Amino acid sequence: MTLIKKKNLQEGEELLYVPELHWMYMVRHVFFFLPILVTQFTIWRHLVGMADTGLIGWLVAIPVLAARNAFWSTFAVVLVILVFRTITFVTSEYGVTNKRLIMKKGLFFLRVTEISIDRIESIFCYRGLFGKIFRYGTIRIGGVGGKVLEFHMVRRPFALRRKIVDIMEKNKTITVVHGELPKPSPPPVVEIEAEPEPEPIYRYGTFVRVLRND
Repeated sequence: MTLIKKKNLQEGEELLYVPELHWMYMVRHVFFFLPILVTQFTIWRHLVGMADTGLIGWLVAIPVLAARNAFWSTFAVVLVILVFRTITFVTSEYGVTNKRLIMKKGLFFLRVTEISIDRIESIFCYRGLFGKIFRYGTIRIGGVGGKVLEFHMVRRPFALRRKIVDIMEKNKTITVVHGELPKPSPPPVVEIEAEPEPEPIYRYGTFVRVLRND
């Protein structure tokens, strides 16, 4: 991996998972064109056999030429597609870190796409009939603002989906604290005034009566 490696990662970022393109990415279109090539080749050889009969050979000369040109034209198209998809297969890089998802494709026209883990809104997994047979699939990830990142035809797509979900859940439980934790302040001291003693309701004493002689 020439692009997604340690020196291109951010500070504190760690590469956790590397999805891989399936080999079917290169030859899938060849499978689609294979019945057409077989049919064209069969027609071509059949017309050549008819041309060897002598009398009607001149009648099938033009169809033989057309069948031959059609076969080689289709073969050339398949070969070009195979070469370009092989180049894409070799030069594609996928990476899953603890902070983002990264995708790099292309050799002559480089395309790099990434999406932050904390901005992922949805994850979709697609697997067709060939995907079930050969165990590959496509993971499409939707982010905030309509941004979409697609891991196309990767091996073990459900394992990739589980890994992304695990990283998302792990990041939710992490609390980052910069610097030292603040020391708790002491509780305020509250002065409590002493309550005055209640005056007695009754006062006890000695009653003295003074007698005066007028």
